Amino acid sequence: MKNIIINKKLLFILLAACLISVIIFLFQDRPSKEHATVLSGGTNLKVVTTFFPLFDFARNIAKDRAELVMLFSQTPEVSSFSPSDIQKINNADLLIKNGAGLEPALDDLIGSSDNKDIVVVDTSTGIATLPSGEGTGREGRGNEEDEHGDINPHIWLDPNNAIIQVGNIRDAFITRDPQNADVYRINADRYIDELRVLDQEIRETTNSFSAKDFIAFHSAFKYFAERYGIRQVAAIEEFPGKEPSPKYLSEMIKLIRKLGITAIFSEPQFSPKIVEVIARDLHLTVYELNPVETGDRVKDSYISIMRKNLEILKDALQ
Repeated sequence: MKNIIINKKLLFILLAACLISVIIFLFQDRPSKEHATVLSGGTNLKVVTTFFPLFDFARNIAKDRAELVMLFSQTPEVSSFSPSDIQKINNADLLIKNGAGLEPALDDLIGSSDNKDIVVVDTSTGIATLPSGEGTGREGRGNEEDEHGDINPHIWLDPNNAIIQVGNIRDAFITRDPQNADVYRINADRYIDELRVLDQEIRETTNSFSAKDFIAFHSAFKYFAERYGIRQVAAIEEFPGKEPSPKYLSEMIKLIRKLGITAIFSEPQFSPKIVEVIARDLHLTVYELNPVETGDRVKDSYISIMRKNLEILKDALQ
C-alpha cells in the first residue's frame, strides 16, 4: 500500500514536470507581432547596412542606440553570399540598402533568410535617378551588358542625394524604435547640417574650376558632375568590369585631344594600369578619385572622403 502511494506521488511529480516543460517550450523565443514591429524598451536596434556610405550615415543617426554591421566590406556589387552574410540578416531588425539597382542579388539573400520580420530600407526612395551608361558621348544610354540596368546607382556621390538617404534611414529608425525618435531626429538634423556645409564647399570650389570636362574610370561621378556643373565626358571602362576595346580607346583618345583634357582619374579599387598607359601616351596627369564604396570605419567617413575628392578635383581642374 505504501509503495502504491509513493508511485502515485512520483507519477504526479513527473506529470507536473512535463506540463511545466511544455509551457516553457510554447512560450520561449516566440516574439509577438508587436515585438516584430516596435522594439521593447532598453533594446538596441540591430542594423545591417550593405556598404560603407550607408554604414556611416546610419552611425551618425543612431550613435549608441543601434548595433551596426556592414554586409560588404569591399563592394556592394556581389552575386554570392557567405553563411555569415545570411546570419547577419537573420539577426537584424533593419537592412539598409542603397537601391537604384546597386545590390541586384540582395533579394535572393533576404529570401533565403529565416528572418521574416526584417524591415528593408531602400535609401534611393525619393531620389531622381540618372540613366546608366559608360562610354564616350553616350552617357545617357544604358546597354545590355550594364550590370545596373538603365539606372546609374551611384546616388550617394551627390551630397544632396545623401541627405535624402539619411532622411530615409532616420524615418526607418523612428518607425522601428519610436521610443528613441527624438534622438534619431536630433542626430539626423545635425548630420544633415554637416552635409549641407559639404555641399556648399563643393559648390564654391567647383565654381572656380577653369576646366569643366574630365574623364573618370567609370560612371560613378555622374551625379556629382551633374549637380556641380562639371562634365564627365567619358569613362575609361567601356563596360563595367571589362577592359575597353581598341576601337573604344581610339575614340576616347580623339576626344581627349579634341577637348584639351590634361588630367585623368583612376579609382582605388581598380588597377591603374590602363589609366597609366593612356596618361603616358598622351602626357596626362593621373589623379585618384574615391567613389566611397569602401572605407576604414575607424579612420574614414563619407564627408572626409568627399573632401579629399574635392581637393583632388581642385588640383586637377582649377
